[in-house]
Amino acid sequence: MRRKKKEQIVKEVKAKIAELAEAVAEEVVTERIPGQVVHGLKTPWTYGDVDRAFPPCTIMPEETIPVTYNGVRYQLLSGVEMTVPTIIRDIYFEHRRRTRDAGKSLKGMGIMVEAGAGGLPPE
Repeated sequence: MRRKKKEQIVKEVKAKIAELAEAVAEEVVTERIPGQVVHGLKTPWTYGDVDRAFPPCTIMPEETIPVTYNGVRYQLLSGVEMTVPTIIRDIYFEHRRRTRDAGKSLKGMGIMVEAGAGGLPPE
């Protein structure tokens, strides 16, 4: 009778070890990728992720404005030289271009636009 209990215990321990090993294997993610869906949840981006994904560059913004990429927010300050990831620079420059183009389209429609308004260069 005693031998049967020992065999039963060994069998249960082996089953538990196999169960735990399987659970650990499911939890291990070889590489954390921002935006990756793990267990039904999306992995959020961090400042480190953005810094690793895009090389740094130096800009001097002409306006104070927050720029966000995938939920990571950088605050650009007017007239302050800043080192930011290139994606932040590109988003900022696209914002500036669209601001200029919006002023040009108003001017093309016959609406009076003062020089320098809306980011338009003085004529």
